[in-house]
Amino acid sequence: MPTSDFESGRTIPLQIPEPVGREWKINGVDADHFAELQAEYGEAMGYEFDWGQIIEEVFDGIPAADSDNLEDPSYLAVRWHFVLCDAYTAFLDGGGKLGELSDLATVILAEAEHSRDDLPEAWREDALPACISFDEGNNISAFAVCVVGRSNVADARKWMSSVFIPGVLPIVLDQLSRENEAAHDGDAANHALH
Repeated sequence: MPTSDFESGRTIPLQIPEPVGREWKINGVDADHFAELQAEYGEAMGYEFDWGQIIEEVFDGIPAADSDNLEDPSYLAVRWHFVLCDAYTAFLDGGGKLGELSDLATVILAEAEHSRDDLPEAWREDALPACISFDEGNNISAFAVCVVGRSNVADARKWMSSVFIPGVLPIVLDQLSRENEAAHDGDAANHALH
């Protein structure tokens, strides 16, 4: 799916990705629990990419307790859950789990988020808009991107499709791959010693 579909908000129904079912089988999750997951994500809408999916979670609900204004910057408007299928599969192949992938992705993104403060003020908004923050993933995603304030969603979509998805995400995926390979190589070396 092109990033233009993401930018315009044209979502499609999504299927539960293969690595999710695979991890549940590895963990011995029974059919009832897998059915719960299918029920929870059976209606998921979002975007398909070569590297995985973005599940879109829109919040129409209640603003923060101290505000009755839905445009309030403290009001969470949308959360995009990133399901990194190829990276997830590689982590499973190396003996890892989604939780480890999520922890690592969250650390990498937190470093990127904090590095925003190191930039000259004029560059900060291009680097990471203040309305966007990164969060840990849910039970099928590696991480989430959160946008506060409904009035910020269109600009956040534009930044995500023009900067994050084509420029930042490949760097994150590469770093995840290198970390996974290093961990896998370290495990192989450790087993060779014993």
